[in-house]
Amino acid sequence: MSYATYEDFKALYGDGKLDEAGFSRLVWEAEKLMDDATTGADGVRKLRAAPPKCKCDKEAVKRCACALVDTLRQIEEAAENIRRAQGYTENADGTLQGRVITSRSAGGESISYATGSAAKSGTTAIDAAVSDMTARERLFADTVRRYLSGVPDANGVNLLYMGPYPVRMEA
Repeated sequence: MSYATYEDFKALYGDGKLDEAGFSRLVWEAEKLMDDATTGADGVRKLRAAPPKCKCDKEAVKRCACALVDTLRQIEEAAENIRRAQGYTENADGTLQGRVITSRSAGGESISYATGSAAKSGTTAIDAAVSDMTARERLFADTVRRYLSGVPDANGVNLLYMGPYPVRMEA
């Protein structure tokens, strides 16, 4: 079961932002993020086990998936733009670390670069997500919370409820 289709994505975010192959690749990751966020302490994957029945709740799930796909697309696009820029390196976790010039000297031609957090010059959440895994996870969690807060599954259990599942699931 897929939470959103390529047609859903095009209808919400416009044509041309992502081709169907790119969507297929990113929607898997978006759905994994949603499954992780809606799995309680006892391992019940509420979104898979009992998807919402109400039309507006189904729409919230679809929009969440599409928003995550678009966020993932923006992160990939920003990372690619940075890779093209001179002086950036990729960390082991896939984030990028920039080399921001902090000082220059003309006489002996000396250039000093900032490292670590000083090099993170991004001004948007997407920019921060490119270079900081914690910021990336926060952005995903905020997106899921925005769309799925208060949305119940088919049994009336809030999708973001993390306690033991209060309804007996049939095997």
